[in-house]
Amino acid sequence: MSTAVVPRVGPADHGRSMTLDEFMECEVEEGCRYELARGVLEVTEVPNDPHGQAVSNLYRAIGRFIERRPGIIRRFGGGSEFRIWLPGAATGRNPDLGVVLQGAPKDQRGRRLPALVGEVVSTQSASRDYEVKRLEYLAFGILEYWIIDPEKRQVAILYRDGDLWRERTFHDDQPLVSLVLPEFKTTPAELWIDVEEDENVIGESP
Repeated sequence: MSTAVVPRVGPADHGRSMTLDEFMECEVEEGCRYELARGVLEVTEVPNDPHGQAVSNLYRAIGRFIERRPGIIRRFGGGSEFRIWLPGAATGRNPDLGVVLQGAPKDQRGRRLPALVGEVVSTQSASRDYEVKRLEYLAFGILEYWIIDPEKRQVAILYRDGDLWRERTFHDDQPLVSLVLPEFKTTPAELWIDVEEDENVIGESP
C-alpha cells in the first residue's frame, strides 16, 4: 500500500503552479508567507517591523472594542489563523486580520467564516491588496474589507452592497466607521503609532 507524499514548498517554489488541493495539503518552510493566486504560488518575506506594528495597533483596537462591546466578536486573528479558499479560482489567501462574529456559519472544514478581513499594505502588496484581493474577498462573501495603508496614511473600508463594494476612505483623526463592528472606535492616526518607515518600504505582506 503506497503512502501519498505531502509536497513541501519554500522560497524557491515562488511562481510554481499548484492546485488548491495541493496548496491546502502542502508543508511549508518557516520564515516566509505563502498564498495561492489563480493556481500560482506566491512566496513573500515575513512582514517587517513597520508592517507588524500597524497590525499590532489594529489588534489592540479590536481588543478594546471587545471589552466595550462583548458578545459581538467570537474571535479574531491573522496570518495562518484564517485562510480564505476560492476553489473555483484556485486561490488561497491569508489576510492580516480576520474577524469572526458570534453565530457565524461554518465552512466545509468546520471552521467559522470571518465577516471582516483586513490587509496592511506594503510596497510589494499594493496592487494585490487594492485590486486583486478586493475581488477575491467579494467573491468569498466577506461583508467588510479594510485596506490599511501606512504609506498613504489612510484606511479604506469596503462595505458589501449585494454583489458590489461601497467604499469610504479615512484619514488622520477621522473615526473609522464599521457596519460589522458598530461603535468601533479608532482612527487611522492611532494605527500609525510607533510605525516607522524602513528605507521607503512599509512591510512585506503578501
